[in-house]
Amino acid sequence: MSQLIPLRSQDSARSATRRNVLLLSPSYARDRNTQYFPIGLSYLASYIRQFGHRIVPLNMNNYGSDERYAALADLLEHELVDVIGLGGLTVAFNELDRLITFIRARSERPIVLGGGITSCESELVMRALRPDYMVVGEGELIFRRLLDALGNDAEIERVKGIWHWSEGEPAFTGEGEVVNRLDDLPEPDLELFGMQGYLDILSEHQFSYHETRINVGRSIPITASRSCPFRCTFCYHAGMGTYRRHSIRLVVDHIERCRNRFDTSYFMIYDELFSASKKRIHEFCDLLEERRLDITWYCQLRVDQLDQALLHRMREAGCIHISYGFESGSDEVLHSMKKKVTAEQIARAVEMTRRARIGIQANFLFGDPRETHQTLRDTLDFQQRNQMYFVDWSAVIPYPGTALYEHAEAKGLIRDRVQFMRDLCNISGFLWKSQVNMTGLSDQEYWKTYVRLRELNDENHRKRPAQIVAGRAAGRLRSQLELECPWCERRERILLPYPPDASHGKVNLGSAVGVLGLNIVCAECNRKVHLAANRIPHVAPIYQRFQQALDELARQGRKVVLLPAMDRYFGTFSQDVDLSGLRVEAVLDWREARVGQRFLYGQVARLDEEAVRAHADCVFVVLPWVEHEDALQLLVESGIRDEAVICWNRFFEEHVEQAQGEPPIPSRALTPCIAVGE
Repeated sequence: MSQLIPLRSQDSARSATRRNVLLLSPSYARDRNTQYFPIGLSYLASYIRQFGHRIVPLNMNNYGSDERYAALADLLEHELVDVIGLGGLTVAFNELDRLITFIRARSERPIVLGGGITSCESELVMRALRPDYMVVGEGELIFRRLLDALGNDAEIERVKGIWHWSEGEPAFTGEGEVVNRLDDLPEPDLELFGMQGYLDILSEHQFSYHETRINVGRSIPITASRSCPFRCTFCYHAGMGTYRRHSIRLVVDHIERCRNRFDTSYFMIYDELFSASKKRIHEFCDLLEERRLDITWYCQLRVDQLDQALLHRMREAGCIHISYGFESGSDEVLHSMKKKVTAEQIARAVEMTRRARIGIQANFLFGDPRETHQTLRDTLDFQQRNQMYFVDWSAVIPYPGTALYEHAEAKGLIRDRVQFMRDLCNISGFLWKSQVNMTGLSDQEYWKTYVRLRELNDENHRKRPAQIVAGRAAGRLRSQLELECPWCERRERILLPYPPDASHGKVNLGSAVGVLGLNIVCAECNRKVHLAANRIPHVAPIYQRFQQALDELARQGRKVVLLPAMDRYFGTFSQDVDLSGLRVEAVLDWREARVGQRFLYGQVARLDEEAVRAHADCVFVVLPWVEHEDALQLLVESGIRDEAVICWNRFFEEHVEQAQGEPPIPSRALTPCIAVGE
């Protein structure tokens, strides 16, 4: 077990050698993004700076893919740097590998790797990524001692909690220290790692398919505790120590300073569990009101630690959103996951939370080892019975460090541990190509079931549609709408961009463009409603033109080849686009999982030049597809003329091209919703 060390009992003298420390946070996405803010590095920087060390920060999330490596190269060339620290979760494995290789080519400074990735499969990570040192567990105390010991091999051996190289082999010094009293840590320096840049990106990206909240504006992530007292089988806790909490007064102090510094009043408490104590939550609500901070906030709680009075109190104090771990509606699966809750408790928590007018974020997980056709039916029935139309389905993933990972390894389901960690870096690709089936279902049954559950997510969203009272196009990329919430009948007037990224003028024309609608959160009851894409005034004409092209093919009796064999998005796409009149000669796809399967009227054949030329007298209809550009190139190379191709994505591309010159939507002007009658 890690030792718990009260910070105030340590020697507070400055380090004998002051280091210039480059701390960088890798990005998990291609473009500038707000998927992750490095709160952990912010704590680490504030702590080691007390001992005289100078911090050179770089939050790569605030840069695009081309810019972030240029920024790193510039720092390595022009900044005085003695040691380089970086870290991340398992899903950053490939990016960390790339970063370390990039740094090695430009600097001989020691590289220290930290974060969750070092706390499980530690030796494997050390051998595969080859940093000079790895910090295992909480970084503040261990990293500070490592900085003092650098350059002295004998001292390095005495620093607990690190991996290093000894005669060419990885060596571990034993369990390190963790912080006992979180309040003894200095406040994390969010500004150091570009909080203002993070907030600017949020301003641009406030619209999204999954959840569009246009009444709260930008949010600041904070933490009030570390670790979790529970041990669900799919959850990762390695290296996090025991569950510890900041005092409520310190948490509220931090919120107040952030509110004043960054002019933002929405706070995301990212703790795995904000509190296991009702008394602590009441204390938090009371202090917020005593300070008259007037904020809104989000947190994560368990369904077995609630009552109606507590939830009403939270709503009065500004809570508008709670994340719960539902996972399943089957008591058998919940027991297998060691959730220590029942389906009845979940249903009761949903009812109480809705009554308190607090939004709910939760998922159902498919693929526990005890999952069967019956347990799945139980959860699906539970979902519909409780009208959980926006509780989406995801797959269970056996992340390293979890009990499920050990189970999968023992069953021989993970054959190459390094490749498995690399595959995890692309979760979308992993779920379709590399998924580990731990159930009793055959692999084919498992894959088909997962595809169906993903389709069901989109179909469920449509069961609670937003009511459009009035609407008009306000340009090629935006519409002015008046919506009515079907839950509470509140009306809102909003200026809505679509696709969502049109708000900042950069439209991603990928596979689902124009297919998915928006899940919009009501400002009054905090429940989601769904706005289908083809009902948005400026988008409807694109659907009409595409449908007219299909109808003309049907009228002429032209032979048609469809590609691809759509999976997740076909359930909703086929509700909005009528393909029934087409004379379909073939369906082509190059994805192995789709070849040989049935789609619409027949069996899917392999998409290649031979298949295309065999149907050269047909019209090729390319449905929404992430690989549509590659497919179009194959058609050209196979001799198919442009006029014999109808491509969904092209209809959107042409529409967006015609919108060039329209200014981006001013996000600050969109933040407040105007309630009708106010």
